[in-house]
Amino acid sequence: MTLTQLNYIIAVDRCRNFAQAARECFVTQPTLSMQIHKLEDYLQITVFDRNKTPVEPTPLGKQVLEHARKVMHGAQALEQLSKSLRGDVGGEYILGVIPTLAPYLLPMFVQKFVKDYPEVDLKIYEYQTEEIIKHLKDGKIDGGLLATPLEIKELKEDVLFLEPFEVFLSPNHPLLKKKILDEKDLDLSEAWLLKEGHCLRSQVLQLCQNRALSGQHLYFEAGSLETLVNMVKSSQGFTVLPYLSSHNLSAIDQKSIRMLKQFPVREISFVTGPHSLKSSIETALKLAIDKSLPPALKKKSSKSDIIPIH
Repeated sequence: MTLTQLNYIIAVDRCRNFAQAARECFVTQPTLSMQIHKLEDYLQITVFDRNKTPVEPTPLGKQVLEHARKVMHGAQALEQLSKSLRGDVGGEYILGVIPTLAPYLLPMFVQKFVKDYPEVDLKIYEYQTEEIIKHLKDGKIDGGLLATPLEIKELKEDVLFLEPFEVFLSPNHPLLKKKILDEKDLDLSEAWLLKEGHCLRSQVLQLCQNRALSGQHLYFEAGSLETLVNMVKSSQGFTVLPYLSSHNLSAIDQKSIRMLKQFPVREISFVTGPHSLKSSIETALKLAIDKSLPPALKKKSSKSDIIPIH
């Protein structure tokens, strides 16, 4: 039994697919499968039910995976301790990022971070908030970038910045005549929303909670902010966008952006779980993000402006 074999079964459990796990581990699928078979023979336990799609751990396999993670965390703790003592920043780091943040924040810092820290093997996945929380608790990922506060005692939140919300209006919308909007101007019956599971959806609903949903003849929930923008542009209504996404729009589309008088914001944090062992990498990531932020996101805002995610 080797640490490599334990790492392989953890990767398969995370991906639920042998081919994808092999790519992530930078080995061929036959090599990964052979090593997992050797581990199963050694333990005399079948870890995965290969007849299911996606692949799933067997009941006994779940217990093996639980202990495998503990062993790997112990090994990683020893490795990270040695790196810290030497002043090195290196090793694997698995980061989860919510979909309403990933396309806009990641391009701002990832390439420079990888160049500055070539010894870090950074793996990034898009997950919704509840998935990130679960994976952090289970130790399947090392850290997460998401909207907070979560108020979950097992998780540590380190606030990175406050991101303002802005309203994107359809062409010729009457509210375009106003330079700054009030929350009471927003009619929920005109809102285009992300689908259930996105924390941004609940924040938008709270912004519009003063107006009842009525008179809507088309019901649609999108999986991405880009889809919402396109639906708003081709119809009547509005959507609410975080600052980084709204300022990623074309110059023409930005003319349809309006600020809100109450200046609502969402709090973006670097969140780690109870298994966090890689403080040197996390410090480097947080510094890289902070350096990449536009000046507008470094301004402070009162705590009362933060829209909760629940």
